[in-house]
Amino acid sequence: MSISTIKGGGTALVWYFSLFFLISSCTSLFDYSPYAIDFDAANRNVNERNIDRIASQANDDSVITIAFTGDSHRFYDELHDFVAAVNRMNDTLQIDFVVHVGDLADFGLPKQYLWSNALLQELNVPYVVVVGNHDLVSNGGDSYRTMFGPYNISFVYDSIKFILLNTNSLEFDMNGKVPDIPWLDSQLTPQKDFQKAVVLFHVGPNHGEFDQRLRENFGKTLGKYGNVLLAAHGHIHSFSIYEPFPETGIPFVNVYGVEYRKFNVITIRNDTFNLSTYAF
Repeated sequence: MSISTIKGGGTALVWYFSLFFLISSCTSLFDYSPYAIDFDAANRNVNERNIDRIASQANDDSVITIAFTGDSHRFYDELHDFVAAVNRMNDTLQIDFVVHVGDLADFGLPKQYLWSNALLQELNVPYVVVVGNHDLVSNGGDSYRTMFGPYNISFVYDSIKFILLNTNSLEFDMNGKVPDIPWLDSQLTPQKDFQKAVVLFHVGPNHGEFDQRLRENFGKTLGKYGNVLLAAHGHIHSFSIYEPFPETGIPFVNVYGVEYRKFNVITIRNDTFNLSTYAF
């Protein structure tokens, strides 16, 4: 072997090890995959931690005041301005918590979850986020569960039970299990700790992405115990109030999507509710 060959090999080895250490020292600069879920503690179990905050609040005015938004997946500036508007409003109107009715992420990407939750974290009140159909794209369902927790969850605040329900039937191949009617029935079964219930979800029962084979049973379950005060959802973006199941008398509120630069506030007092709309 010639001396020149030995020198060339040594140069190659030096180059190889230099590149290895450069890459090793800079791994934090690169995303291995846009689908990698690597959330810190502040971006995990967000719903459960906020529910704990809600439960620990004293409702001094005996009125539950909730600000609603949703479908913010492409509207980061508008979501930022919604948060600012709620924070300003909370100086004069005591808002107990915010409900985002789903579609926080556009393509279910972890980065989109992080961007949106960073904005919601600026709220000076607790918030909960319902799972939407866009949130479930690709491995977005894993991102949602990691960041917010179970698709179906409930909590009681001042004798009102709030039920977050996954109604994104299409994303589960219309498998006859979404929405989970038996679970909903168990949540609405009367208990001593609540008098009325508010059911929150993303896709409404009149939409083609809701499993129409479950629609009738869904309505019957909502009306079964006579304790559902209202239901609220998103997906359509525009605002409306309607009764898809007239026999139950339950009003459904399709809340404004954030791109309209309007949001709905629902106040509950003595088992009745009022709805207002605010522009920002």
